[in-house]
Amino acid sequence: MNDVRIAGICIRIHILFWLIIGVSVLTGYFLETITLFIIVIIHELGHVAAAREVGWDVTEIQLLPFGGVAIMNENGTTGPLEEVIIALAGPFMNILMIGASLIFEWGGIWTEEWSGFFMQSNMMIALFNLLPVWPLDGGRILQALLTARFPYRQAVLTSISISFFMALFMLGIGLKWFHPNLIAVSLYLSFVNGQAYRRFPFQFIRFLMERQRRTPDKTRVEPISISSVQTIWEAVHMMQKGKYHLFFVRGKQGGVLTEEDLLDACLFGRNPHDGIGRLL
Repeated sequence: MNDVRIAGICIRIHILFWLIIGVSVLTGYFLETITLFIIVIIHELGHVAAAREVGWDVTEIQLLPFGGVAIMNENGTTGPLEEVIIALAGPFMNILMIGASLIFEWGGIWTEEWSGFFMQSNMMIALFNLLPVWPLDGGRILQALLTARFPYRQAVLTSISISFFMALFMLGIGLKWFHPNLIAVSLYLSFVNGQAYRRFPFQFIRFLMERQRRTPDKTRVEPISISSVQTIWEAVHMMQKGKYHLFFVRGKQGGVLTEEDLLDACLFGRNPHDGIGRLL
């Protein structure tokens, strides 16, 4: 990839991007192709602005042959609402660009034909990104909504599974109607979700370590009732994002454990497969 900096943000350009540019020159669609990628960059900058506003660390924007993605690091303790806001910031930029194109057309700056192309491109990019497929904006929203209701591990794995089958469904449509772009995008999304599933064990450990380092807001306490014979590892699987947990242990070795007690034991002090009752 090639690196370019815009407004302090590193934009990494995939090598296949230049192939797309070359094809656009040969086919006479260079201006339209460049416009599409500019729209994608502005879309991603909307995510960046929203992420920075809530304190997330934005590392880079990757410009891929089929679109773009903003790479961010959040601390694992943020709530689902922030994730939804950040995910919607991209499509919101597309809406603003549609409004701007109407103003330019009414002001005589743009022709009706070019304004129509620009508005249609923004609408297609916004709607495509709202599909419930990770890592598209719709997939991020789906995952955020699931994490608001279910434990983090269950929510993420469920969202990845839904995304993978959605990508396969898109692939089936592309093959049936022989749509090369849809086939390529669906294959890419299938690959990305397969990679996300394989990387999730490391992602989950990182989630636990970030929670141990930065405790969530203790005003949002979520009690968890658990048997003393269940393991420490099973207990941490019950943790939700954006909530602080107190574990009420049932049984002869009953008692109450804080989230800090459990995380310290899981990550540093004990065998994760020990019974949680042994911590009391």
